[in-house]
Amino acid sequence: MTGPTTGRVSGAERRAALIEKLAGLPPERRAALLRSLGGAAADPGGQEWPLSPGQERLWFLSRFDPADTSYNTPWSVRLRGRLDTAALAAAFTRVTERHEVLRTRFRLRGDAPVQVVLPPAPTPVEELAISGEALREFAERPFDLENEPPLRVGVAWRGEDEVVLCIVLHHIVVDGWSLDVLMRELAECYAATREGREPVLAELPMQYSSYAVQERRRDHTAGVEHWAGRLAGAPALDLPPDHPRPSRWSGRGGREELLLPPEEVTPLERVARKRRCTSFMALVAAYQATLALASGQSDFCVGVPASRRTRSELAPLIGYFGNTLVLRADLSGDPAFHELLDRVRETTLAGMRHADVPFEHILAALRVPRDVGRPPLCQAMFNLHSDLPKDDLLGTRFADLDAEVHTIPPSHTKSEVSLDLWRGPEGLGGVFDYSADLFTPATARRLVRGFAEVVRRAGADPETRLSALSGAFSK
Repeated sequence: MTGPTTGRVSGAERRAALIEKLAGLPPERRAALLRSLGGAAADPGGQEWPLSPGQERLWFLSRFDPADTSYNTPWSVRLRGRLDTAALAAAFTRVTERHEVLRTRFRLRGDAPVQVVLPPAPTPVEELAISGEALREFAERPFDLENEPPLRVGVAWRGEDEVVLCIVLHHIVVDGWSLDVLMRELAECYAATREGREPVLAELPMQYSSYAVQERRRDHTAGVEHWAGRLAGAPALDLPPDHPRPSRWSGRGGREELLLPPEEVTPLERVARKRRCTSFMALVAAYQATLALASGQSDFCVGVPASRRTRSELAPLIGYFGNTLVLRADLSGDPAFHELLDRVRETTLAGMRHADVPFEHILAALRVPRDVGRPPLCQAMFNLHSDLPKDDLLGTRFADLDAEVHTIPPSHTKSEVSLDLWRGPEGLGGVFDYSADLFTPATARRLVRGFAEVVRRAGADPETRLSALSGAFSK
């Protein structure tokens, strides 16, 4: 019997308290705490492997807040034609047989988390209502990574010849590249099932678990030293919030869209080429200028998603190969835009030479204190989508069916502000995601307008100094 008079704490209460403490500890101290948490018995027939460094961080975040769905990765496609649901389920089952990571559970074993690869099993396909709310609820249902698959599939019928296929994966087993692999193999397995043949798929050179083992053995000492020197003392980005900062990060977010026509983007691209820079560098510089003008800071970090698929044998795998490249902004001295662009170029090239260092190792080396109210080190993210394979992801055919991407607007974000851009014939398109706990839609729109104005002014006159760009934020 326990109670206030005994001073005892139940096992469940102790376990919950220790898990919360884990988020604030550096990796070298986590092992000691994890030993006291214990672990479940081994799974009959399951194979256990270590987590990759990136997976481990996502696992800790999931344990810290199991209800957070920021790392759910949904992908939906509208299919027109007669969908064979039995063949679809068989196709998913075949793909999960092929890629062990899709039938993995994440559990605690003694002093460390492990990924447990379970034997192949059928993949169920859930029937969903066609409403946008039903699809959103399906996409944002939390994953129980310990006991459930990190993948779920649903279909919502709009009639006999039209259906929305909704696929949701946890980020711990997938990245953007993986989605293209998944859709390509899924279409082939679906067609093969319908045609009564074996799917034509090359044998995988390895499984994700082998990659995780290799990553745990790699020595990143030199790279960690680079980042520790480059990022030491970097302050947090403090954009003026519209609402008081919550004590705990919820991930609740909003989204605003952006589209700049070619004639407004091309001048900045010409400026970049003249200074031996890429369009990516020029747009990062414009984004840093925007954030500096909005915050009044000249020093902060911007995170850029990066892929760690550095070897050809990793290309056909489904798994989490993501990393974060940290670019420290330097806008000191009221630089002209071309001077800022030169700084971004140097920072980017130096960072790319050490881009394989796991973000988790950088956080550990810097001993970044865990603040449960904000993301660590990088409060702002930036991405220019240009090099990911997407022919199958964005294809207009799925086997014998017509296909069209069906967007489910997100309601969560992983960072306080995030700008995702893509360049096409129509110009520069993008989305600006923001924390709805901190900012109003009006503030988000002001930041989007400010970024667009910086792009235009910097392209027209790269001699323009940062202070002269402040008019971009006039209301």
